[in-house]
Amino acid sequence: DSTISMDPYIERTREAVRKIYAKVEAEKLGDKVKFGLVAFRSSTKAVPALEYVSKIYADPNKVKDGADFMAKVAELKQAKVSSSAFDEDAYAGVMDAVNSIDWRPYGARYVVLITDAGAIEGGDKLSSTGMSASQVRLEAAKPGVAIYTLHLKTPAGAKNHANAEAQYRNLSSYGGTNLSLYYPVNAGDVNEFGKKVDALSEAITQQVKAAYQGED
Repeated sequence: DSTISMDPYIERTREAVRKIYAKVEAEKLGDKVKFGLVAFRSSTKAVPALEYVSKIYADPNKVKDGADFMAKVAELKQAKVSSSAFDEDAYAGVMDAVNSIDWRPYGARYVVLITDAGAIEGGDKLSSTGMSASQVRLEAAKPGVAIYTLHLKTPAGAKNHANAEAQYRNLSSYGGTNLSLYYPVNAGDVNEFGKKVDALSEAITQQVKAAYQGED
């Protein structure tokens, strides 16, 4: 989510990925773990100054190493203007990641959605995908992508939290299991968010390392 108010979280996400890349490269896993970054906002028809609905800043297939990733995402900043509604087009960002990235080279496939707002539902005229959480989840399952959600529960979105949580719990239900990959960050605390994004990145990297070493 690169809408207004998101700069602290964007910066902390960059920092988490930078740290993980350093660890990955130290463990000689650089060719086994790749990160990309897709930013999303909301309808540019409603607010042209938002500049884009969804934009790929870093395609993991085109990222050489940690330094290259940081260079590609260096210009990512929050929007200069507000969207026309509190909900953002999160599904556009997820679907861009699912459809525009070639996932075939990767055994483990993850999308980590980071947002402080609910998602515009498919029936809304501002939706660019026309899709619901269930539909997006099913589309992501086709290439075998697991969707994690880090939901920033900031004070500004208090009235939106319950509805957004229901959307993202649905979106982040994995396969036919009852496993939920939904993680709320209470009060949108940047430090708590930082700890969670660090832990999540570390867990994903360790899963890849374990698989590479032949573990289940």
